[in-house]
Amino acid sequence: MPIRPDEMARYPGGSIRSREWGAIRERIRARADNRCEVCGVANHAVGGRDPLGRFFPAIPLNHDGLYVRWPDAGTGAWCCDGRDVVRLRIIRIVCTVAHLNHRPEDCRDENLRFMCQRCHLRYDNQRRRAERRGTADLFA
Repeated sequence: MPIRPDEMARYPGGSIRSREWGAIRERIRARADNRCEVCGVANHAVGGRDPLGRFFPAIPLNHDGLYVRWPDAGTGAWCCDGRDVVRLRIIRIVCTVAHLNHRPEDCRDENLRFMCQRCHLRYDNQRRRAERRGTADLFA
């Protein structure tokens, strides 16, 4: 989630580029083993997501670009022949530290999660919808 300039000063050290925030971010990243703590995808992995959000790592199959291996619906086995190769939009996973209560000054470990963009945005959107309904206190 992009950080508004007026929110930046609320982070430890006054910025997400401060040494204090960097140490916190690294601690949470190490705790998560450099993977999203929600869906488990590795930070900086390259691949594609299917419509259900499952991540498939990209592999080069020909000179036309990157493709991903797709599981065969019947067996679950990976298929790589021309008939079963599916082209998806290739993305690079970028994980960030999310504040579960949306308070940047609250840097307790239990309030922080290392999340990929997809999971982070989904969490933030879920929280926004709950705030509009008046049920945001369920997330705290």
